[in-house]
Amino acid sequence: MPTENNLSTIEKVIFLKSVDIFEHATVEQLGRIAGLTEEVHFEPGETIFKEGELGDAFYLLLSGRVFIEKNGNTLREIKEKEAFGTLEVLDFHPRAVTAKAVDQVRALKLNGQEFHDLLSLDIEMVQAVFRMLCGLVRRILTLVP
Repeated sequence: MPTENNLSTIEKVIFLKSVDIFEHATVEQLGRIAGLTEEVHFEPGETIFKEGELGDAFYLLLSGRVFIEKNGNTLREIKEKEAFGTLEVLDFHPRAVTAKAVDQVRALKLNGQEFHDLLSLDIEMVQAVFRMLCGLVRRILTLVP
């Protein structure tokens, strides 16, 4: 529910630039993305999305912490300025994990279809997302023994 503390579009743009998935995006692109986001809030222990659900949106964590779980086991903790739920939005697959709020969570929610529509009109944004995904794969590969 909206509050007087919701971010302005300019504040959203500044925040989005600090999130890894959008680190290569231009200010103009971030402005378009900011216009598509909705600020959402979750209570401690609240489920944000469940394994097996359709991945129709992804989230960018403004504040709080989120646990990513699989079969009830915590896989990792999402911290401020991190995106989560992105892969299922990018490849149209059901959620592979569950996301739960650890404490009070504020996040920007980005609708997957609107994001795909934006990507279909902006090859530079597609390239920015590919650069982010390649960086993610490189980081994962350095962790593999």
